[in-house]
This record gives sequence, C-alpha cells and structure tokens, in this order.
Amino acid sequence: MARCVLALGPDSDGALLHHLLDRSTAFLDLAVYELGPGYALHLARAARRGVAVRVLLDGHAGANSTSTAVLHGSGAEVRVLDRRGGDGGEAHWKLLLTATAVATGSGNLLHRDAPEPGQPGTREWWAAVAGAEAVQHAARDAYDAAWSEAAAPPLAWRRAAAAPPRIPPVGVPAPEVASLSLSVPAARLRLVLGGEPVRALLAERLAAARHRALVTVPYVHTRVAPVRALLDQLCRARARGAEVRLLLGAPPEPRDAAALAATPLPVRVMDPRRSTTGHAKGLVADGAAVVSSANWSGAGLGANRESALLLDHARAADWFAAALDRDWAVAAPLPRQVPGA
Repeated sequence: MARCVLALGPDSDGALLHHLLDRSTAFLDLAVYELGPGYALHLARAARRGVAVRVLLDGHAGANSTSTAVLHGSGAEVRVLDRRGGDGGEAHWKLLLTATAVATGSGNLLHRDAPEPGQPGTREWWAAVAGAEAVQHAARDAYDAAWSEAAAPPLAWRRAAAAPPRIPPVGVPAPEVASLSLSVPAARLRLVLGGEPVRALLAERLAAARHRALVTVPYVHTRVAPVRALLDQLCRARARGAEVRLLLGAPPEPRDAAALAATPLPVRVMDPRRSTTGHAKGLVADGAAVVSSANWSGAGLGANRESALLLDHARAADWFAAALDRDWAVAAPLPRQVPGA
C-alpha cells in the first residue's frame, strides 16, 4: 500500500510542502513553473545542511530570477528550461521529489499559492505519495531527462532584486481543512507527465464517468480544440445523467463566458470576497480524482511540461469532491453577457 497525503491551498498545502522540504535528509528535486524567495530560503537551508538540492525552473524571470539569487552560493543547483529552445511549451509542472515521496499539485512554490495555515492564498489541490514505485520511477525518469536538457540560469538572475509580487485578490476560505492521510493500493495511482498525456487522462476519465464529473480550473479557453473536446465530454456525461459541475477560479473572458453560457453545463465562478481565487486544476470522476498542474488551454493540454496524479480511490475522490462542493456553495453565477459582446 502507498501512503498518500492530500492537501488544499491555502488551508494545508503550505504545511505539507514545508514538511517535505524541511524533513528531507538525502536529496530534494524540485521542478516548478515559479519559485518564490520564501521557498528558496527553505531550499537554501536544506542545501547548507547537506541535502543534495536541484531546482528546475521555467525560463521566465520574475520570482524565478529573485529566487535564483537567493539560492546562489548555498550549494543548491539551479537549471532553467527555456521554452525558446524546444517545442515552445512552458515548464509549467509542479513536481517535488524526495528520497521517499513524490508530490504534485496545482500551485507554484510561492507564498500566494502555498502560505502558512491561516493566511490568505489561492485555492490549490495537492497530493504527496510515498511507497508507490511506479510513481517514483516515472517522476525520476522525467525529472532526469528534463535536467539533462536544461541550462544554467542567466547570469543576471544571480544579482536579481526582489520585484513587487503580483497578487490576485485572495482570501482565507472557511472552514479551513486539514490535510488527509490515507493508504491507497499503489496500482490505483498513476503519475502522468506532459500536457498532451494529461489531456488524454482527463478525456479517459470523463468518457467513463457515469455518476459525477466535477471540474475545477482557473479558466477555460473555449476556442481551443482540446478544451472544446473536454467540454463536449462534460456535456455528454450530463446527458448520461451524471452530476456535472464546472467551477472556474476567476471570471472568464467575455467570449469564453458566452461560449459556456451556450452549453447546458452548470458553471460557477469562485468569489474571493466569500472564499478566494481558484487556481486548482482538478477533476473528480466517479470514484477517482485527478490532481493536475495543467490549465484548460492549448499549451496546458498540449506542449507544456505538466504533471498530474490519478488517485483511483473513492475516499480521495470524495475528499476532493467535498472541497469542490464547499467552494461551489459560495461561488457566483457565470457573469451575464451583454448581447453582441
């Protein structure tokens, strides 16, 4: 049996990630779209106490450049995946490997996405797994392959000064929920890496859904073919009699809102005045849950490096479904569109 810990942001994902960073004694491998200086300090402390730390970042600057400066001289190795040198996709995954565990989720390692409990932050879904060999091997192979492709960060990043963070309106959802620990048969866990494989996993699970298909994503790009295909599958699941919900993290663009309003799908939008901004990318389909980093966009379901963990386990699915239910209850209706907009 594998040991799993499920966490929500901002409720408990910060505590989970700090525990993994601070308790590691052998090595820490981190692949993340964006790393904030607060988490970089945790990694620097780990490197200075003798942990072998490798940090793999996307090629955009911002917080990544500041955090590279924080890590410089600590003993941690930092490399960058520059999207211009490959297929154009971003390194958008959120993947953490230790000697005993693999963790993946929807949020970056920023104070906004994974704060200390009791502090405001974005809604996130996370899962950590220990004792699942196939998951560990898949994560290790993908990480090592990406590390071999990556390059040293620009020299200017070593001297980067902290820039004011861009913080969306966020809150502290009530109630705050502690993480959940449970045992799951290792055969019921699957780690998927890459935007296109994540899309295929979502499509597979939506096609099989008979009782419920609950989705939470920050936004949907309705004009993108892979996104339209997933929306069509949600419509078909609803026609089969399944309970279907689509919870967006923030108000959609007018064209996307109009396209969604034209479907039979129940859609709501998270309200930071009553809860927080939604940044989770998750699916509950019957008795399974998918915790993902991939947005419903052309890149997120295509060329990006993304990560997703399938938990084919009823208790895990019910736990994430309950989280979505609480957010749904305080969410706002899809914004009404002005004719001709």
